[in-house]
Parts: sequence; C-alpha cells; structure tokens
Amino acid sequence: MAVLNMSLITRRRFVQQAAFAAAALYGCPINLLRGGSRFFEARGQKAALLDEATIRKLASQITGHVIPPQASDYESLRLVFNRAFDLRPALIVRCASSSDVARGLDFAQSRNLPLAVHGGGHSRLGYGMCDGGVVIDLSAMKRVEVDAGKLVVRAEAGALVRDLDEATQRFGLATTSGGCPTVGIAGLTLGGGEGRLMEKYGAACDNLLSAQVVTVGGRQVEASQKSNPDLFWAIRGGGGNFGVVTALDYQLHPVGEVVSGALMYPAGRISELLQAFVTFLAGAPDEMDAFAQLLPSGQGPRLRIDICYCGDSRMANDLVRPLRALKPRDDSVKVMSYLEAQAAGGFLLAPVAEFQTDLVLWELSGAAIAAITTAIKNAPATCKVIIVPLRGAVSRVAVSDTAFALRHPGYEVDITGVWSGPAEKADAVRWVEATRDNLQPFAHGVYVNQLGDTSEQLVRAAYGPNYARLVAIKKKYDPNNVLRLNQNIKPDSPPNS
Repeated sequence: MAVLNMSLITRRRFVQQAAFAAAALYGCPINLLRGGSRFFEARGQKAALLDEATIRKLASQITGHVIPPQASDYESLRLVFNRAFDLRPALIVRCASSSDVARGLDFAQSRNLPLAVHGGGHSRLGYGMCDGGVVIDLSAMKRVEVDAGKLVVRAEAGALVRDLDEATQRFGLATTSGGCPTVGIAGLTLGGGEGRLMEKYGAACDNLLSAQVVTVGGRQVEASQKSNPDLFWAIRGGGGNFGVVTALDYQLHPVGEVVSGALMYPAGRISELLQAFVTFLAGAPDEMDAFAQLLPSGQGPRLRIDICYCGDSRMANDLVRPLRALKPRDDSVKVMSYLEAQAAGGFLLAPVAEFQTDLVLWELSGAAIAAITTAIKNAPATCKVIIVPLRGAVSRVAVSDTAFALRHPGYEVDITGVWSGPAEKADAVRWVEATRDNLQPFAHGVYVNQLGDTSEQLVRAAYGPNYARLVAIKKKYDPNNVLRLNQNIKPDSPPNS
C-alpha cells in the first residue's frame, strides 16, 4: 500500500469530449452533421474534495496503490496517448487485483464521482482518464500466462499488445492483437480488435474464450459461452459499457516466422496504386494481411503498403510480385519473426496530440478512390489516411454472433491529423472533418476503437442491428450508467430513433 504527500485536492481542469452527430442506420450511408468539432470544450464538472483520512482509509482496503495529485508518480500516470487531452483525476486507484477494482468502483459510486477505467491509455477520446473523478488503473495488472498444450493464454487487463505477443511467441504461438505494441489488449478486444492475423483467425474478440469481469455492484463474475453468455456476447465488441474486465482468455494459434514489411511508392499515382491494391486483395489468401497508408510529402502524396503474410514463406514472393511490379521506391518486405513484425508496427508509436475519425466503406469504388486521392493531395503535412481491409475470417462471422458488427467485407478508413501547436491543430482538424464529410456518401458504419468523436448516433451506427440488444444488456448490468466514459450505450436509450 502507498499513499504519498496527501492533502486536500483543490485543482480541476475541464475537457469536453462532445460530439459530431450522425444520422444513419447501419447499412445506410452515414450523414454526419457538418460543422466544427466540439471535443475540446469545457464541461462543468464538480471537482472532488477528498481529505487525507478518506484516502488513507481507501488505501488500507486495497493491495495496490492510491495515487492522489500530490504523489510523485501522479503526473506520469495521468497521461494518455492522445496528448490533446490533459485530464486531472481526483484519485488514481492503481489496482493489483479484482478486489481492488471492486473497492474502487464502490468508492467512486458512494461519493457520486466520475469514473474512468485505464488500461493502455490509447482511447482516441482520452476515456482512460477523467477530470475530478476516480480512475480505476489496471496498468499494473499485466501478468500473462500461456498454456501451450491447450493453446490458451490468460492475460490480465493491464497487459499491452507487446506483453501478450512476447509471452505467446516464446512458444511459437499468437492470437490476433493490435498493430501497435503499446495498445492495451483489453480496450482493443472489447471494441472488436483488428490485427495482422484477423484475416486468418478473426478479430481479437473472435478469439476471446472467456473473461473475468467486476460488475458495477462489485461482483466478480466470469463471462463465457457457459457463464453469463449475454455479458460475454456484449463484451465482444460492446466496449467497457458493462463491467470492468480484469482478465481475458484467448485462443492461440501456431505462428512462427512471417513475411512482413512495407513497400513505399514514389509520389503520385495514388488512384492507380489504390486500384491495384484492391485488385491485389481480391486474389490474396487469408494468410495475407495488408493495409495502405496515404501520406503527404514535399514531392506529393505517397502510398505505403504494409503486409504480414503468415503462410508458407516459399509462396510469399509469388504473392507479393504484383505489388513489386508497381515499382516501389523502398521495399523492406522479408522473412522475420511475428514478434519482430508486430514490433515494427506501422502506426504511431509515440504519444501525440491527434484527432482521428473513422468510416467503414463496403468497397473502394472509383468514386471513393477519387475522393481519397483528392483529400490526400490537399492534406497538411501532419495528416494521413489509413485503409484497413475487412476480409477473410473476420468477415465470415455472422453480425449477430458478437456485438462487433463490422462483418461485411469492406474497408475501414482512418482519417488522422496530429499537431504540435495551435495553428497545426486548426489545419489538421479542418482537414480531417472535410475528408470525413467527403467520404460520407460511401460509408456504411464506423469502428468504435478508432473514433475520436462521439454521439449516440455514431454508437448506433457502430452496432447497427445489435444496438437494441446491447441496450438491454447495459440496463441489466449497469442500469445507472456508471461506466459512461466510453463510446456509451445508454441504458435508457430507445431501441429506435
């Protein structure tokens, strides 16, 4: 137990994470309301006044650590990946067990304090922290245990992608996890979980066998096909709306060496290269993962294709030949360990201030490619577009089998802008919004893990026909919406609106 330099907490800051709006049902184009984003406005939230005796009492009841603002590690622990959010909780409860989680939940609710749950800290909207409330910090709970004989791994909810990969690769095994090593596995999986193995083995949530969950009432339960199957269905895509997940059991698969790397093409030819990318994917086996990044440069927009092939390496050269025929400027594709491929990432690895939003297109039509090409030609230097195909095993699961509803073959399009100062921020946000608006006519959904904006309409668009069932399960497990700092499924939301 540790409580450091405690006194009355008097500081607070306000950050608003409010909404762009959307007006569409799943399967129909999304028509988001146009206009300026408002995710940085202030929200009037009362700061907590917690005296030293109250904090000491809580610290005496847990095996982890209670971190008030005066603690030496408070500043480092409160930071999230998206530095656009500068949030200051009244208290961070750094949990060491499920019992600590239950105590933290009770403490926040008994004092009517806002509650955030922190794992890897990669929420696009900074949801792992809050102003003036209590943070259930799982980052110290990161044990990973592999049962190689049963092809199962159990990971505590504070584990990161790299923790999971390092543990499983010791046995030549892996499961679908994110492409960024510092992403938390819990948030990744609860939102669905895209990764380099999803074409072959499905999304992260498709490989989830069971989870340990602490409900808002403090009960420690298992969620699986046999135990609380409604909760198990909901947490496979429905996010952290239903309880605090403390451990996850995944199915493992044999994965050793892969063929991975990137092909970077000279500036220009974006439309031609994207059409070639679509053609390449149409003939690619499930073992082939590939995504495209469109990047501005001083010479003009460039396209980069990252691949990870988990099949027979002797076939790789033939499979990659169509991409090499397009004459890349740089080609780093080679045989490597899966762990090395994961560590290379291909995404942002260092914290930044950013705004990202997301759309799902069922096809990259000529018109959609033209819109993307025009957008990247006009992009500020700090912006980019990432195109992640949804194909293979992930698209062969029925929409109603899990809460994760993105089962139609298609393309997830992430539109991102980063900044280091106010002028860059304004340009980046304007460009992201404009690009989103121009792609809306082609959109049929969104992926909650990649949304830097929020609204009830966007959440409905993410879950489509699964939304009404999620509302009913939310009402059962969290009727007072205690867990609302997320892409929130409201328990009193009407099934249709």
